[in-house]
Amino acid sequence: MSEKQAMAASEEYARKIVDALGAPRAKSKPSSDTSPCGNENSMVKNFWALHVENVVVSPQNQEATFLKARGIIESMGFRMQEFATNSVGGAGAGNLIAMNSEDGFKITLHSTSPPEEIGIMISSPCLERAPEGQTDPSAQPGASRPS
Repeated sequence: MSEKQAMAASEEYARKIVDALGAPRAKSKPSSDTSPCGNENSMVKNFWALHVENVVVSPQNQEATFLKARGIIESMGFRMQEFATNSVGGAGAGNLIAMNSEDGFKITLHSTSPPEEIGIMISSPCLERAPEGQTDPSAQPGASRPS
């Protein structure tokens, strides 16, 4: 998978979650980037993609939103690795971590502090860059995009 494909896949996973939750996007703009990964010897040729964005969810609605997100993410083929909600005095908070065993992507949702937003992070596994001089197949006309 190329860097371009990994970025597109992480952004698409986030879009599906945000659309299904129906919560408004936060004022902060979504962020997508790739970074080196692996050990000292492999960092030049390896990368991982990360997409981050927040949605606005009131403290009173956080627990219900995390429960809804769990169902959405599981229906996308991800398996829960961690799931917790903690509503104390109407101030909700939560944490969700899920992994897709088919493509290795990971989804993390967490309440901000104070719990007025939910952060959504989508990360790819550590992937190998195409060798220098090799054309990125995702940049070719008619190239398929990950779903």
